[in-house]
Amino acid sequence: MIQSRKNLLHGCRVPRTVILSVLSVEYIILFYSSLQRLQGILLFIGYFLLTVAITCNNHGRNVQVKYEQELSLILKCVAANLILSVFMCAVYVDNCMPYMIRLGILLILQLLSIVIMCEIVMRITIENYKGKRLYLYQEKTIDISSIPQAESMSVDKVSMEIIKQKIKEYDEVYLFDLSAEKRNDLLKICFKTNRPVYFTTKLSDMELRAAGLAQDGETPIFYRQAGRIGGISAALKRLFDILFSGVLLVILAPLFGIIALCIKLDDGENVFYYQTRCTRGMKKFQIIKFRSMVVGAEKFVGAQLAQNRDPRMTRVGYILRKYKLDEVPQLINIFRGEMSFVGPRPERPELIEEIAEKVPEFTFRTTVRAGLTGYAQVHGDYHTEFLDKLKWDLMYIENYSLMLDLKILLMTIPVVLKGTDDVK
Repeated sequence: MIQSRKNLLHGCRVPRTVILSVLSVEYIILFYSSLQRLQGILLFIGYFLLTVAITCNNHGRNVQVKYEQELSLILKCVAANLILSVFMCAVYVDNCMPYMIRLGILLILQLLSIVIMCEIVMRITIENYKGKRLYLYQEKTIDISSIPQAESMSVDKVSMEIIKQKIKEYDEVYLFDLSAEKRNDLLKICFKTNRPVYFTTKLSDMELRAAGLAQDGETPIFYRQAGRIGGISAALKRLFDILFSGVLLVILAPLFGIIALCIKLDDGENVFYYQTRCTRGMKKFQIIKFRSMVVGAEKFVGAQLAQNRDPRMTRVGYILRKYKLDEVPQLINIFRGEMSFVGPRPERPELIEEIAEKVPEFTFRTTVRAGLTGYAQVHGDYHTEFLDKLKWDLMYIENYSLMLDLKILLMTIPVVLKGTDDVK
């Protein structure tokens, strides 16, 4: 579906010099007294250089999605402050506590200022945008009724020369679901006419996006590594899963009891729902959920993807689904090593086989351990088309990092607190 300008979510558009200036001023305000000594001046220079390193890294340049760039910058600020705290303790070893308190206040100011700056610029550049966008599409690949007719054109009916002239009349271009050949030709035109361009992704784009630059003699080439999580990253990811799932299982034990009681009082049937799913390497396991549907919901209809406003849900199940509470018992699966906190959601083996016949790339999701939350979950919901979910999952697999895991976990919090409007 074609999205409006407001729904095209960009990342932080604040200039790096502005971010650097604001963070430096906040530091000077809080540590003004220490700047009157040589040690304080040297610490400020060190902080300034750390901040330059952060902001010059484009704070997530390759991910132009709202909140992700901001989270990248915030997490890097946290890392910079931790490094600075070590040096402050070394310099002010006899009286470091007041400086640690001020450093904590500085971090809070940084978080607030980054979010506020990004939101202000977002509203100015996106919500108040007055430019015109031209939609270009192919009739054989799209439902024409979903496109704004006043600002759209079918590439099947006119020549490239006419399209080129039309592009010059608009401020930006949206290439919607075009063939690879058509898309490449139009991208060249947009480049020549200096027009910003949006274009919908294909599954192959997700794989190419993770490729790095290499060299074959004098020829620049792309090199794509195997899309797997291994080595130290895998070990750290597993350690994180064990520690935090164990802690959360203890903390959330009372919530388990309350939900179990509500399910029992609702219809008197089983509290937990077990189902065979697939994780890394197509290994089968029993996923654990709080039961949100009537007993035997798939007895007659067979396995199928969850539906928007599914009539098979119980009264308590609606609430559990709305706030994702039915997924909480999967902390047990995570502790066992069958799942991870972050990764593609596990699917049933029969559904994987059925979908893989039409979309072979669907099996790529099982090259990593299945997750409780993932890229697709923070950017979509139950109603999101499975191809879009697959693209987000491939994006995660191809671009995995511990930083990305932290960002997805942080982005999951507001998703859970807000709930979903698709389960009513």
